[in-house]
Amino acid sequence: MTETSEPTLLDGDSYIDGCPHARLAALREAGTTSWQPGTVDPSMSQPEVFGAWFVHRYEEVKSVLRDPATFSSQRGTVMLVDPAPDRVEAMSNMLLNMDPPKHSRYRRLVAAIFTPRRVEELRPRVEALAKQVIDRIAPIGTADGIHDIAAPMPMRVIAELLGIPERGEQLFEISNRMTGAVDDRDPETRLRLALEAALDIHVLGQETAREKRGRPDGTVLSAYVNGTLEGVDADQQGATDEETGWFLMLMAVGGNETVRTATAQAIRIFSQWPGQRDLLVSDLDRYMPGAVEEILRYRAPIRSIRRTTNADVEIDGQPMGEGTKVVCNFTAALRDPRAFDDPDTFDITREQPRTQLAFGFGEHYCLGANLARLQLQVILREIYSRIPDIHPSGEVVHQPSPLISGLLSMPVAFTPET
Repeated sequence: MTETSEPTLLDGDSYIDGCPHARLAALREAGTTSWQPGTVDPSMSQPEVFGAWFVHRYEEVKSVLRDPATFSSQRGTVMLVDPAPDRVEAMSNMLLNMDPPKHSRYRRLVAAIFTPRRVEELRPRVEALAKQVIDRIAPIGTADGIHDIAAPMPMRVIAELLGIPERGEQLFEISNRMTGAVDDRDPETRLRLALEAALDIHVLGQETAREKRGRPDGTVLSAYVNGTLEGVDADQQGATDEETGWFLMLMAVGGNETVRTATAQAIRIFSQWPGQRDLLVSDLDRYMPGAVEEILRYRAPIRSIRRTTNADVEIDGQPMGEGTKVVCNFTAALRDPRAFDDPDTFDITREQPRTQLAFGFGEHYCLGANLARLQLQVILREIYSRIPDIHPSGEVVHQPSPLISGLLSMPVAFTPET
């Protein structure tokens, strides 16, 4: 167990200059867990952030995530801050915040949306969208790496997958506000925009459910609402309007943020490791899959996820009472030298462990992982086959969040395509 006098890792200010890797490494080497005191965060609707035990090592993070009976997602939600008490029950309708057995039913519904066949069917459309993104900026030589490159594609892909392509632009705009991916450094402004966006997307999901219910049209969202998803038992009812609202919110965050953040961070990483960039460019087919996995390890898009103990428990000898907040710190775990040789080196030829912890583990392993991989491989191929010398050319503004390793803005420059 390690305690620290430094600002708590639950405070967004700890990430104002990016991830504090050196601090996380010191905590990880000092002990499996560290106590991080609570704080007040004006960018949250419930500004009091309760203290929590952070788990920093790879195997111990996995052990927490594989035990939902002891470490609950539903009790207090997986967010790093407790929502207002009257919101916790409502938020348990989101798959991320469910425990078994409820989680198992809804996971089957969502899994039917992300079948390998359905994801692969999206490849031509993902490739077309990626081409459109780079077509717009390639002749210019400058762009914003977030707003012009990383952000435009992922939410549109989700809209296509769900069968509501006409909602793509609307979902894109809402998700930007909801995840705090707006270039406004005032936390209260970001909070207001995020709360408005969360309501907007929830209402949109309910409206769409009412449009689809009883009028099947062959789209995935229609099948989700009407209980006709392929591979799901015929007697399993479809989702309610309320559940559809939460599902659309999950897609807007989980289906969007990982790809957006990983794309932006990839541009930064390859500019910092030009030898690895040159290796990738030398044979995109050979090195792209490994490059994507290493990007996800080296700068995990989701920094941390929280659980709450259902009973008294110990982690590596540290006792924790029932009701304790436990935070799985992916960023530290994915640089744990017990799991990775020379973990602070970015190496696209690295042999990765079977578990890509950036997508979680156990009951809540990300069902959209294969779609995220597809999108990352496609957009990075488009970038590094056309504008391979792309690099940050000005101030990089980090999202000051203990949850997401996002960037708010990143000017980039490159040799224009002729």
